[in-house]
Amino acid sequence: MENSNMENPKKFNWQEEISKISKNKDFLFGLSTGIALISSVALIILVVFIMSGDRLACMAQPGNGSSSTAGKTAKNFEQCLDSGKYDVQIDDEMMFGLELGVQGTPATFINGYLVSGALPYEMVEQVIEALLAGQEPNFDFLMDYETGEIIKADMPPITDQDHVMGAKNGKITMVSFSDFECPYCARFKLTADQILENYPNDVTLVFKHFPLSFHQYALPAAVASECAAEQGKFKEMHDKLFELNLSQKLNTENIKKAALEIGLK
Repeated sequence: MENSNMENPKKFNWQEEISKISKNKDFLFGLSTGIALISSVALIILVVFIMSGDRLACMAQPGNGSSSTAGKTAKNFEQCLDSGKYDVQIDDEMMFGLELGVQGTPATFINGYLVSGALPYEMVEQVIEALLAGQEPNFDFLMDYETGEIIKADMPPITDQDHVMGAKNGKITMVSFSDFECPYCARFKLTADQILENYPNDVTLVFKHFPLSFHQYALPAAVASECAAEQGKFKEMHDKLFELNLSQKLNTENIKKAALEIGLK
C-alpha cells in the first residue's frame, strides 16, 4: 500500500529532477548576479550623487575664499577720493587748529578749554561736570607743559559744514582735532563715545581734521570721511576708520572696503 504522505520512489526520476535543479540553479545564479550588478551600479550612482551634492553645497556656501565686497567698487566714492576736492578744506582745518594752539593729536577744546592727549574718561568727566556746575575747570592735567597755564580759546559757532555728533545744542561743546591713523586718537574716540552716551542731552562733539604728515593713511582717511559725508554717512565712515586704526588695518584697500560695507556708492 502506498503511503500518501510520502513520494513514491518508484515514480521519482532522478535525472529529470537533477536537470530541473541544475536549470533552477542557473536561473537563480543569473538572477542573483543581475541583482548584485544592479545594486552595485545603483550604489555607485548614489555615492557620486552625494559627493557631487557636497561639492555644490560647499561652493554655494558664502565665505569660502570669497567676500561679499569682492570685485565690487563704490564708484562715486572712489572718484571723490581721487579728486583732491577736500585737500584745501582739510589744510584749513589744520591751520585753524595750529592757530588755537594744537601741537599734536588728539586735541580737544571743551567749551574752549584745551584738553591735550588721550585723557581717560574720568578726567574728561571732571571737566564736563565742573562746566555743567558753572565752575572753572582748574585741574592740573589741563595745564600746558611749557607754560604751566590752562589754555582757553574763543571758539567760533558751529556751522552746517561741521561734522557734529551727540546733542544738537548741548551746554558743552567738544571740538576735537583728530587724525584717523593716530593710535591715541583712536583711544580718545572710545572716551568720547562714552561721554556722548552718558551725556546725551548735554554734550555736542564737533570733529575737525588734523592729519599728521608722518602718518601715511591719515590724509586719505580724512578725505574718505568727507567723501562719505557727501552721501550722508560721515559718522559711519568715521567709526569704520577708527575701527581699522584699532585693528592696525588702516590702508587704502580697507578704506574702499569700508565704503562698501556702509553702503556708499
